[in-house]
Amino acid sequence: MTRLARALTVHLAWWEDNNSWDGYALYLDEDTAKAAAADDYENYEYGDPDEDDERQRPLLTWETSYNRWCLLADGCDTGVRVNAMTVHRQASKREIQQQDALTAAQEAARAAQPHVPLREALEAEAARRLTATQPTT
Repeated sequence: MTRLARALTVHLAWWEDNNSWDGYALYLDEDTAKAAAADDYENYEYGDPDEDDERQRPLLTWETSYNRWCLLADGCDTGVRVNAMTVHRQASKREIQQQDALTAAQEAARAAQPHVPLREALEAEAARRLTATQPTT
């Protein structure tokens, strides 16, 4: 079985439900991805700026939602997104050893913890919270 390691993170710019948008691309830098996506969206929706064009262009801003950036035009969602994606490569022998050591350490830490049935743990936590919220006299 091939073991993988993280090679790099790229940022994907895309527009939901739009198959013809030219802005669909990968970028190495998040800020560059956001700037290019906003520019591509504005050009797609409004064309190149014209001195005779009286239309007001919207204020474009970004907000995070569901671990991705969402482009807003005057506060309304445009459907343009930028999200980080991890690119993997085959792991080296050293990385495989490190992965195995980390897995073993995590399993040892779990095994060292006392096993308490879920019902008892929930009851104990509920009792702790109840006593913490009761006023002291």
